[in-house]
Amino acid sequence: LFSQGTPPLRQHNKQPSIMSLRTSLRSFGRFNSMYKHARSASTIADKFALGQSFSSKPTSTLKYDTPMLMAKNLTKYNNNVTESTSLFSKQTFFSGAAKEESSPLQAPELSDKEVQNLFHLWNDALATLDPDTVAQRYASNSILLPTVSDTPRTDYDSIKAYFVDFLQKKPQGVVTQSKVLKGDGWCLDAGIYEFTLGATGDKVMARYTFKYVFEDEEWKIAHHHSSVMPEGIPAGAEPITEDEVKSLFGLWNDALATLDADAVAKRYSKNAVLLPTVSDLPRTDYALIHDYFTNFLQKKPQ
Repeated sequence: LFSQGTPPLRQHNKQPSIMSLRTSLRSFGRFNSMYKHARSASTIADKFALGQSFSSKPTSTLKYDTPMLMAKNLTKYNNNVTESTSLFSKQTFFSGAAKEESSPLQAPELSDKEVQNLFHLWNDALATLDPDTVAQRYASNSILLPTVSDTPRTDYDSIKAYFVDFLQKKPQGVVTQSKVLKGDGWCLDAGIYEFTLGATGDKVMARYTFKYVFEDEEWKIAHHHSSVMPEGIPAGAEPITEDEVKSLFGLWNDALATLDADAVAKRYSKNAVLLPTVSDLPRTDYALIHDYFTNFLQKKPQ
């Protein structure tokens, strides 16, 4: 038994009681004593099998003067090993036989600042432009009410699908106002953040709520609500004069003068259609319009 090393101590979440420690150590003492006794008998048996003689005063404290006595001690050796192994396996502190159910890992307490910093884990995930990385920030049972979609997202696949599209805008957020609430096993951060969309340079101010739960040994998003600021939504365009309409051409022409395809493409609305002068292909989105002016601006038109 000991040739394979001392039985490993089983790890438990709870500390053993003083009584169980004393019982286990006392049992270990009995085990050690029986092991030494058995080992002496084993040594004598080896010598007897090899035909070696014994001194009148063996180094062992046990007397093995005759083969009969030796055989009795060999029997005792076998019994000792069986008993000690059984005795040892019954001790809940040293043995793996008694399994104690581990309690679930409790959520650590966070300061308000630590709760606010959880936003950066999500924002850093956005910076990877990988929808899987972002979707993994959400808990297994979560809901996302996104900024630019009317569809609630309630599972991994639907959350990932939203970010497949949203990440094309290359968003990065900054929290401008925050309020933190905390409870047993959860925390909540609500306020206002501003997004810069790297693909277009546009900025969007929105309200947000993040509710976090502790899952798989880390804080994940269980509820995320994001919506455009209602006062920032234009109620309607103001009427303009005929001359003002004509002057709008000057804004587009000035954009041409920059020779920057981005500057020109930003003059078009998100649902625009461009039927260009030197291309048979209708341009119906930002990328196609940008592509047209990348080539057209090489002519330096005005």
